[in-house]
Amino acid sequence: MSAAAYARGLSKVYGEGDTRVVALDAVDVDLETAEFTAIMGPSGSGKSTLMHCLAGLDSASAGNIFIGDVDLTELSDKSLTQLRREKIGFVFQSFNLVPTLTAFNSPERIQPSTVCSVTPYR
Repeated sequence: MSAAAYARGLSKVYGEGDTRVVALDAVDVDLETAEFTAIMGPSGSGKSTLMHCLAGLDSASAGNIFIGDVDLTELSDKSLTQLRREKIGFVFQSFNLVPTLTAFNSPERIQPSTVCSVTPYR
């Protein structure tokens, strides 16, 4: 099987000088196609940062991130937005539901077609 997503030498650093925090330090990871992967660790260990980088929601300070054979670190903002819109699904920890709608109605009201004029797949 091939990796659906993977990273090589992935590093993410926040801040500079005395406030510098290394959230990811030269991480290599493979997320295989058609498999479930659990990313576990204590609070502050970089789990969310890793997932945000792998999904293209946050940029890497160093290293490369791939979705299939596409290197996210080489994409323009426009191309990265298009890749996220067309190839990646997100389930956020806080669910990001619309507060005035029920959990059932929220996803059905916020569709890609209403946000960015894209026809949904049928």
